[in-house]
Amino acid sequence: MIQSITNIVRWFSSQKHIYFLLGILFIIPNIVLFVTDPKPIVVGIASLILPLSLWYGLMLITRKPGVIALCLLPIIILNGGQIVLLDLFGQSVIAVDMYLNLISSDASEASELLANIALIIGCVLLLYVVPTIWLAIHSVRLKEALSNSFRKKSALSIFIIVLLVCIFAPLQDYNFSWKNDIYPVNALYNLHFAIHKAAKNEKYPITSADFKFHSKRTDTANGKREIYVLVVGETSRAMEWSLYGYRKETTPCLEKVDGLVHFRDVITQSNNTQKSVPIILSAACAENYGIIYDEKSIVSAFKEAGFHTLVIANQKLTTLMIYSFYHEADKFIDLSKFHSGSYLTSLYDGALLPYLKKEIDNTPGNMFIVIHTYGSHFKYCDRYPKNFRIFMPDKFEGISVAYKKRMRNAYDNSIRYTDYVLSQIINMLDQTGSCSTMLYLSDHGEDIFDDARERYLHASPVPTYYQLHIPYIIWFSKSYRQTFPDKFDEALDHQAFPVSTNSVFHTILDIANVKTDKSIPSLSLTNRAFRVADRMYLDDHDEPIPFWKVGLKKEDFSMMDKWKIEYDKE
Repeated sequence: MIQSITNIVRWFSSQKHIYFLLGILFIIPNIVLFVTDPKPIVVGIASLILPLSLWYGLMLITRKPGVIALCLLPIIILNGGQIVLLDLFGQSVIAVDMYLNLISSDASEASELLANIALIIGCVLLLYVVPTIWLAIHSVRLKEALSNSFRKKSALSIFIIVLLVCIFAPLQDYNFSWKNDIYPVNALYNLHFAIHKAAKNEKYPITSADFKFHSKRTDTANGKREIYVLVVGETSRAMEWSLYGYRKETTPCLEKVDGLVHFRDVITQSNNTQKSVPIILSAACAENYGIIYDEKSIVSAFKEAGFHTLVIANQKLTTLMIYSFYHEADKFIDLSKFHSGSYLTSLYDGALLPYLKKEIDNTPGNMFIVIHTYGSHFKYCDRYPKNFRIFMPDKFEGISVAYKKRMRNAYDNSIRYTDYVLSQIINMLDQTGSCSTMLYLSDHGEDIFDDARERYLHASPVPTYYQLHIPYIIWFSKSYRQTFPDKFDEALDHQAFPVSTNSVFHTILDIANVKTDKSIPSLSLTNRAFRVADRMYLDDHDEPIPFWKVGLKKEDFSMMDKWKIEYDKE
């Protein structure tokens, strides 16, 4: 036993051994990515050899490799974050949206997630980050150093290996590039992209200041008051709504409502709030997302048409784009500023109902209202009051497949509460006797350990069916159906058609008979001109791609077939 310990100590007293071990530690994320992100074999090998050669080459600059390793401390920390990500999502490098999420999450949202992945983070720190730093410090403190002969031979070997890899990797039938295929180059490129994008978001109030929709009314409700409500949901899955056929009774209120149309085949254009919601609120879509920085939101379109505009939000909106959109309204009520007793918890969505009623009662004339809910955002059991604990048990201690049943129960309870809140909004509008509608959809879905992949949460670089298929409903008041029967009939005719979240802007403007320079009738679900188009997904670098080509697996296609989601099967 003592001899074994002595041998281990001697092994770590060699700078050569430390040199080789540090190199291996630096490519731990690459090794995992090699297994989880299959590529052509030569490209996969290149994704290991090139970064390994880079680290070995850099550590040859000095005679003690630990000196360079300590200079690369940011990379060690980045590697730790990448390992945590791989544990959560099972694949992909740190995405652009993940960097942006770091600066757009509020204390409540961040604390809910961090508290439940603290064990993962702790394990990565103890088993990877701290040992790597210790080894680098140990190298610096050792008297021994790498010989000049070893450094020269190693440098020559590295040069030859890199040369061979660079020759053969591009020969594959694959669009090989460092920024896409080699970690950490791709992760650092994504960081650069995120910083550039954040700067464009920051300039949005300036770049969009002079934009006009030139909105005009094409028809009115013959003197009746008009109220149009857009409810932006959060993290809701269509497959969890009994309205869509789910086995649990999660939407009993909405199922009894007259004038409700639910669209069955709806795919979000992004699995991330900070991209999905701006698409919902504007004329931008995956194919032309760049216009988001120069054009205003649907709030301004209605405002130009003479509507009093109101926004009520129950989610902390630190994302500048969404926040700027909401500040275009005549009145913006930010419930996230009304604390529930702790900065780490949020109000239930039902808290917005009294504010909504007060504004409707006290505001004469036509209104356009946007309501942004907290919906089913993690942590699910904190999204609804005690009297909505219908499906039990619903309490869980952390993110673990062992708590899958409890987590699903809590998630289903949050859907049940959303059903209640939406039905209350409908009742409120109905009581006004106005010509009114309410359009609701979720920004994206969520993974909840649904299959053998054991994936969890949303906003992963590669989405799943569970993150893509969302609920989308429109309620039409009796007065609206009598005044504009053709639009209600068109909605009924289109409820089984495949659509995306980019239809919302055009649909709700068409419902209100508002025409703008950006209106596209073929994207409106209440217009006879509606046409089915290829459904695109906005990838991490803001490029459009058919949603079925985003890296979905056989489990995802199986679920899409089950729920009759249309896609190109060829």
